Amino acid sequence: MPLPLCLYPANLIKWSCLGILLTGILFFSACKQVATKNNNHPALADSIIDRTNTLLNSGQLERSVIYLDSAYHIFHNPGVTDLWKKYNQKANYYLYYNKNPVKERLYADSMLLILKGNELQYKKEYAGAIFAKGYVLMVEKKYAEAFKCFYDGKLFAQKYLDSCSYCQITYQLGMVRYKQGNYLRAIPYFKQAFAENSHCKAGAGFGNLFIYPQSHLNTIALCFEQANMPDSAIYYYKRALTFIDRNARRFPEKKQFAEMARAIVYGNLGGVYALINNYTEAEKYLQESIHINNRPGYAIEDAQTAQLKLASLYIQSSRFTAADSLLGQIEGDLLAGRGKSQSNTENRLKWKKLKWKYFDKTHQVPLAYQYIQQYDSMRDSLDEVSKSLKIADIDQGFKNIEQQYRLTLLNKNDQLKTAYLAGIIVFAVMTIIILLLVWYNLKRYRNSVNELTKLNQKISEYNTQMQKTLTALEQSQEDNTRMMKMVAHDLRNPVGAMMTVATMMLDNKHGTGDDHTMLELIKTSGKNSLNLIDDLLQIHTRLEELKMEPVDMFTLLHYCVELLYFKAEAKGQQIQLTADHLTISVNREKMWRVISNLIANAIKFSPSGAVVNVQMISKEDSVLITIEDHGIGIPSEMQGKIFDMFTEAKRPGTAGEQPFGMGLAISKQIVEAHGGHIWFESKQSNGTFFYVELPLKN
Repeated sequence: MPLPLCLYPANLIKWSCLGILLTGILFFSACKQVATKNNNHPALADSIIDRTNTLLNSGQLERSVIYLDSAYHIFHNPGVTDLWKKYNQKANYYLYYNKNPVKERLYADSMLLILKGNELQYKKEYAGAIFAKGYVLMVEKKYAEAFKCFYDGKLFAQKYLDSCSYCQITYQLGMVRYKQGNYLRAIPYFKQAFAENSHCKAGAGFGNLFIYPQSHLNTIALCFEQANMPDSAIYYYKRALTFIDRNARRFPEKKQFAEMARAIVYGNLGGVYALINNYTEAEKYLQESIHINNRPGYAIEDAQTAQLKLASLYIQSSRFTAADSLLGQIEGDLLAGRGKSQSNTENRLKWKKLKWKYFDKTHQVPLAYQYIQQYDSMRDSLDEVSKSLKIADIDQGFKNIEQQYRLTLLNKNDQLKTAYLAGIIVFAVMTIIILLLVWYNLKRYRNSVNELTKLNQKISEYNTQMQKTLTALEQSQEDNTRMMKMVAHDLRNPVGAMMTVATMMLDNKHGTGDDHTMLELIKTSGKNSLNLIDDLLQIHTRLEELKMEPVDMFTLLHYCVELLYFKAEAKGQQIQLTADHLTISVNREKMWRVISNLIANAIKFSPSGAVVNVQMISKEDSVLITIEDHGIGIPSEMQGKIFDMFTEAKRPGTAGEQPFGMGLAISKQIVEAHGGHIWFESKQSNGTFFYVELPLKN
C-alpha cells in the first residue's frame, strides 16, 4: 500500500513514476506476501495503559512513565497493537504533560515504523499513527505538513474504517479547529463524531461505548460555552450527564472513570451557570466536581479548574475570605505540581488573573498591579505560541492538499502516457525483430525437421529392438533361475541319500581305518553340497515371495545361538547373546538363515577361545542386530565384493572351513526383501561387526 503524501519526501513524489518501463519486465512475476503473526494481548495492554492514566490523573507523572516502561519490560512477546498502545501513550505524554517535541516525534515515528508493511492489517492503529504524526508537525509549527497528515488520515479512515472506528478521526479534526479558537466551525465535526459513534455495536469496548460519546457531548457543550451561547452549552452538558447516568452501570468495573467523567461535566456546567449569574446552581455543581476529582487517582487538574471557577464566583459575589482561602489552596497544588499537564499552564494563567481581580476588589492596588503584570506577560507568551496556529486555515489547507493530489495524479497520468507511448514503440521494434528471428529460425527449422524425423524413426527402431532384447534377457534370467532351483532341488535327494549311506556305514564298526576316512570325506562333501544347494535355493529372494509372521526376535536369536553352540564349542569359542523380547513381522525361516549365516561366519573366522557377541537393541522405528567377532577381519581390497553373488572374495576359516561365497549375498537379498539394511565394519586382524537393521513395522 502506498504511503500517504505527507510521509513522502518531496523529490520522491516527483520521480515516483520513472520506473514504469520495469512494469513490462515484472508483469509475469508474482509476489508472495507473508502474513504477520498476530500475538497481541489487548486485555493486558489495556490494563497497563489504564493504570498509567490513573497515575497521570493523580499527578504522578514520573511514576506513570516508570510504571509503563517496567510493565512492558516484563511483558513477554508484545504484539504490534500492544507496542502501538505503548508508543501512543508515550507520544501523548510528551505532547500534553512533559512537553518534549523530540521525544514526541520519536514515539510518533515509532508508531508508524512498527506498522510498516502491515497498514491494512492494523487500519485503526495506522490512521491514529498518521494523526499522531500530524500533531507532532503542529507542535513544530509545520502546519502545511500537519494538514497533509490530517487529510491523509481522513482519506485512509474513510476508505478502510467503519463509522464506529472512524468517529475519533472526525473528533480529532474538530479538536484542531477548537484549538484554533474556531468553536462554531468545530461543532459540526463533534456532532458528526457523535453520530458516527452511535453505529458502534455491543462489544465495541468501553472506549467506543462510553468514553468517546460522553466526551463528544461534553466538547460540543464546551464549544457553545466558548462561543458565548450558554443555553446550548447547558443543554449539551445535561445530555452528557444523562448519557453517563444511563450507561455507567453497563461498566461496573469502570466506576471510577464514570465518576471522574461526571465530575468534569459538573465543573463545566457550574462554570456556565456562573456565567449567567446563577450562583446557587454554579456553586452546587462546582463543589460536587471538586469533591469527586480532588482525590488521589482522580482528575486533579479538572478539580483545579473547578476550584478556579469557584474562586471566581466567590470574588464576583464578594466572598473574599473564601476566595483567598481557595486561591491559596490552588497555589499550593500548583507549586506541588499536582496534575502537571498542558492545562496546568492554563490554570496558572487563570490563577494569576484571579489573584489580580481579588487584590483589585479588595483595594490592594500594588499587589493587583503586580499580578496583572504577571498575567499579561504570561498571556502574551502563550498567545505568541498559538498565534501561528490560529491563523492557519485547515479548510483551505485541505483544499490545497486536494488540489496537490489532483495535480500529482495528472502528472502521473502524463508520465504514464509518455511511458506507455515509449513502451509501445519499444514493443513495436522488438516485435519486428522477433518476427525476423522467427522467420529465419522457421526456415532453419523446416530443414531440420526432415532430418529429425528420419533420426527419430531410426531411434524408434533401435528402441523396439532393445526392448525385445531386454524382454528376452529377463525371460532368460527367470528361466535360468527357475532351472537352477529345479536342479538344486533335484540334487538334494541323491546327495541326501549319499550322506545317509555314508553315515550308516560309519556307524558300522567293522570297516577299516581307510574306509572310515573315505566315508567321512563323503559325508563332509555331501553336507557341503547340501549347504551349497540351500544357498542356490535362496537366490533372488523377493518381498512378494516372503511369508511374513510375527516373530519374537529374542527367541529366534536364542534358537540360532543354541544350534551353533556345539560348532563354537568345537573351536573352544563362546557365543554371548544380549537382547530383549521384541516381536516384529518377518519370515521366520529366511531371517533364521541370515542370523545363522552371520554367526557361523563369525565362528568360522574367529580363532580358538574367541568370544562371538550377538546383540539386539530397539531404536525409534527399527531394530538393530549386531554380530561381533574378534577374528581375522576382512581385508580392505575384499570389502567391496563380499556381498556379490559367486564372489571371489572368499577365504577358508581359521580351522580350514571351506567357503562357498554366496551366504552373504543371499543374506543381503533376504534383509532387503524385508525392507531392511545390512552392512559391516571391519579392520584386518581386529575383528568384524555385522549389522542387520529391520523396520519395526513391515
